[in-house]
Formats: sequence, C-alpha cells, structure tokens
Amino acid sequence: MIRQTLMASAAVALVCAGTVHAQEVSVSEAANIQKRLTHYLPKDLVDAGMVTVRAATSFYELRFDPAPLLAKAKSGAVKIEGLKPMTSYLRPMPEGTYRIESNDSLDIKGTLDTPADKATSFSYVIDSIKLDGIYDPEILYFTSADWSASKIAFSSVTPRESISASFGQSVMSIAAEKKGADTLDISTTGVMQAFAETITSKDSGKVDISADKVDIDVSMDGARYKTLQDLVFLILDNIDKPLLDPPEIARLKQLLRNSLPVFDNLKETIRASNVTIGTDKGTFGADGLVYNIDMNGVAHSTRVGFGIDIDKPRLPAGVVPAAFESAVPEHATFKMAVANLDLAGAVTYMLDHGDFSKKEPLTEEQSAELGRIVLPGGMMTFELEDVSAVSPIYDVRLTGTMQVHIEDKDRRRADLTLTMRKFDETVAYLQKNATVVPEFGQASFGLLMMKGLARDAGDGAQAWDVTVGEDGKVLINGRPLPFQP
Repeated sequence: MIRQTLMASAAVALVCAGTVHAQEVSVSEAANIQKRLTHYLPKDLVDAGMVTVRAATSFYELRFDPAPLLAKAKSGAVKIEGLKPMTSYLRPMPEGTYRIESNDSLDIKGTLDTPADKATSFSYVIDSIKLDGIYDPEILYFTSADWSASKIAFSSVTPRESISASFGQSVMSIAAEKKGADTLDISTTGVMQAFAETITSKDSGKVDISADKVDIDVSMDGARYKTLQDLVFLILDNIDKPLLDPPEIARLKQLLRNSLPVFDNLKETIRASNVTIGTDKGTFGADGLVYNIDMNGVAHSTRVGFGIDIDKPRLPAGVVPAAFESAVPEHATFKMAVANLDLAGAVTYMLDHGDFSKKEPLTEEQSAELGRIVLPGGMMTFELEDVSAVSPIYDVRLTGTMQVHIEDKDRRRADLTLTMRKFDETVAYLQKNATVVPEFGQASFGLLMMKGLARDAGDGAQAWDVTVGEDGKVLINGRPLPFQP
C-alpha cells in the first residue's frame, strides 16, 4: 500500500544516517533526513516537494505528496482524483530508534483510457488507517508496530468485468528481534473482518465470495538482514547502469554468497472462517478454510511445503444425489512438499560460472547444468505429509514420499502408507449403492481383497505400507504384490 511504501522509503533514508543516538529535534537534522530520504529520487521530484521533512517541537513531520510524481508520469491515459498528501510523525527515542505514527484516510477514483473494449475505472477507499510503531534504523525495520484500518474497499470496472471487494475492521501487529550479528526473527499477525468480494463477468456470470474473518500469521526466522541491506543499496547505487563494472560485479557475487540461505525458516498461514461462494449453480461454502506454506531457505536441501485444509464443506441442495451425501467429506486436508532441492548449489554454480558483464550470464549448457544441480540425480521428490479425508462412511489418510525422474517418467520410486478407518462402513456403503453405480460393486470387492493384505494399525485402523521400486516391483507391507511380473 502507499502508506507502507512511504514507511519503507523512510527506513531506507534513516538507515543511511549510520548510527543513530538520542538527539534533540532540530531544523538541520530535518534537512539531513530529507536529503537522505530523497537521495535516490530525480532532482525535479525533489525540487517539486514530493517528500519533505519538517522539524516540530518533539518530532519530525514527514510529508509525502504524490502530485509531482503523477504530473511527471502524466500521459493523459490515467486520470486520478482524490489523491492527497500523507503525513507521518517521527519521534526520536532515547535508545536511538524512532517512534513512527500516522493517522490518515484514502478515497481515490480513477480511469484508465484504453481502447473502448478495455477502458477501466477504479476506486480505493479506506475510512481510517493508523500506524504506531518503533522503527530501528539499524535493522531497517520495525521492532514492533500496530497497524489498523477500517472499511477498506476496492473496485475495478471494465466493459466486460467488474470486481468489488471490501474488508471491515482490520488489525495487524509486526515484531522483529535480533537473533545474531546479522540475523532477524520477524513475525506478522493480523485479523481482517467481514471480507466480501463480487466478480461480475459477461462470460462467466456473477460470483460472490465472503468470509466472516481472515486470520494471517507469517513468520521468518534467521533473515540475513545485513547482507540484504547491502544488496539493496548496491542495486540502488547502480540502477541506471545497463551493466555493472567488474568491481561491482565482484561485490554483488560476494553479497549473494553471504546472503545464503537468506533465511532459516518461513511459515505463512491464512485462515478464513465461514467461507461462502455464491454462483449461478448455488452457494458453496465451508466452516473453515486454511492455506499454508513453509520453506527452509535457499539451502542445499530446500523443502517447500504447501497445504489446504477444508472443514465442513457445504454444497448447494441437489448438487449431490441423496445417496451420496454421506460420501462428501466433513474434513479434507492436502499437505505436501517438494523436497531435496539444491537451491544453494545452483546459486553457487551461477556465481562461480556466470559472466555478469553480459546480458545472458550463462550459456545454454551452463543453464542446463543449473537445472541438474537443483534436482540431485534428476529426481523430483514429493513428500505427502497429510492427504486425508473424513466422512461418516470413511476415514482415509495417505502419507509418504514419491520420486519421479524429471526427464525419464518411467523412473520413479515411492514409499507410501495408506491408513483406513471405518473400513466396514465404507464397504457397506459401496455395496448398498452398487445398483446405482455398478463400479461401486467392483470397488467393494477390491477393498475386501486389500483387507487381506493389510496390517493392523491399532485403534480399529487398517494400514498398507506400499513400496514401489525403480524396477516397477511393488511391495505391500513387505510382501510382493501378487500377479506382478
């Protein structure tokens, strides 16, 4: 958002000041802050007053006016109404940090003049947006901050489609803690109330999406903030150059090496409560929907995981025949990961062999080698952490690992465990509905055959440990599958 961009720009400016100590507010220091803040801006924007800093009694007033930027970029194709200057207040703190406060609102409307069949109008409205945080110029981030907004609304209209979305009260908290000489642990938590979105299309009709509440939880451990700062400033200092000079290339390569693994762990979880999706086919929904990702950095054995969890999904009446309603899961989970990626090895190879004085640093052969390094042995590894579904007539879960050769699809390995509860209920359901769906009769027969190969997993569960070798041989609970070559 514009507010956050302003805060980030202020952070860049303040970090350039070097070590900050408690100080009295002064006109000369306000001029210094403004000079540092506008260091990377074109002179005409500086002269036009896009960013100004003024000394008050106990704080600095930081003012961002978008008008000069719009005037500079104005081509006649974009027209915006309602943009106004935004103000934040920077209060020097005894420990050398700054308390940053802001309280503003946003109400802009605009049009984008394009061909008649693509002309767009848009609007952004935020009744109130507040920020109160402690910013540390050494780490270039907030050590703590509370952000809140009320009535956030957005709309976009074209001749073929319109989109409108809104949130009610939204709050967010940010925290950062130094864990080492050059590492940070960063966390962000937030809650957005009353989400609603409507998409109307001439091609696909109208879709209404809503959720009572959206919870956000993001954390990053071990972020290499010092090296990343140096990378940002190296790029900004040379942004106008088509190619870097040899000393700058050497510096860039060293910084990239030092930045690995960039961070130790990243986790993001988004939870939506009472989700509904209204379509011309009826209203779909769920009591809860959870999305998550996690990653352990740019490492020699990187793992990227992602998952979706659905609780008590709801379907429109009549979509599922009455006989099959009990087969709709009450809860479903899909959590998997792509593992064993040698991203650090690929970065190291690129730095060792890449010619950064060229627009294409790697040859075709080197690019191919880069791909081979990322996937050791050419194998893509998938970890099935939890693929499960539960309903009144079944409870099934699949876990384990699979490997597939990226170039030779016939080369694959698997080590999986299938666990089933409510086995008898599942078979009874299939047999009861076999007259409606003949395939159910075959499925029930197959399950009964599988039961003979199962092991007792306790608590009334049946389990099958399935191993598939590169030779295609299948073992179930350590025994060869009957009738295979």
